[in-house]
Amino acid sequence: MESPPTSEIPARPEACPPGAQLPGDGAAFAAPPGPPGLLAYAAEVRALAELSAFWRQRVQLIRTLPGWPTRHVLVIPGFLSSDLAMAPLRGVLNAIGHRAEGWRLGRNFGMRPGRFEALEQRLLGLAGQTGAPLSLVGHSLGGLLAVELARRHPQAVRQVITLGSPVSGDLTSNNAWRLYERVAGHSIGAAPVAWVPGALPEVPFTAIVATGDGIVHPQAARARPGPLSETLDVPGSHAGLPWNPHAIRLVADRLARS
Repeated sequence: MESPPTSEIPARPEACPPGAQLPGDGAAFAAPPGPPGLLAYAAEVRALAELSAFWRQRVQLIRTLPGWPTRHVLVIPGFLSSDLAMAPLRGVLNAIGHRAEGWRLGRNFGMRPGRFEALEQRLLGLAGQTGAPLSLVGHSLGGLLAVELARRHPQAVRQVITLGSPVSGDLTSNNAWRLYERVAGHSIGAAPVAWVPGALPEVPFTAIVATGDGIVHPQAARARPGPLSETLDVPGSHAGLPWNPHAIRLVADRLARS
């Protein structure tokens, strides 16, 4: 699929009720053919150009996004990433009236002992302060953590939106799992915190998939079917999802609908 020109601001997404079968959803549960190939992996460098395009489009994008009702949002970075990488997304959400918070736990080195518990406290603390459930937005590994938070604490979570996260349950159809095991110090099937790969949260769940993803196979980033789940495709790279205008528009649209 060819990406539209980076200068083009994507149109407002058409309505799609949770659980609807979007184009390509029928393939969501076939076994992914392994990690993306080397060419797709090498093409991830385009995320830098996508970031430059984002800053050129940012003001125009903000002017066209839905910003009501106001939501409190916890944004969780991906593996080896931090709140800094999620700043473009948080900045846009704050600019249109939401209260987007970082996870404030430094760089995401995986599910090391104590890290998930600290994230739980961050979620529950924010929910207690606001007196209302939070919307969770997670990139890559951050999306898996968001799903697990919602599974354990559905009363504290309004909805979950993942960006390029391997939420299908296939944790090896990506180019990062071996590095993850070395950095996190455990195998992907033996995390210090018990969790359920591929589990669906008991709240509205949107999985956003980059069709040009060179890190996580796009098929592995598709949500399993359920009455509250949906999968949406956008052009672009994996690394560039936190500043992808198409992805940001979908995030803003789903926040407005929840």
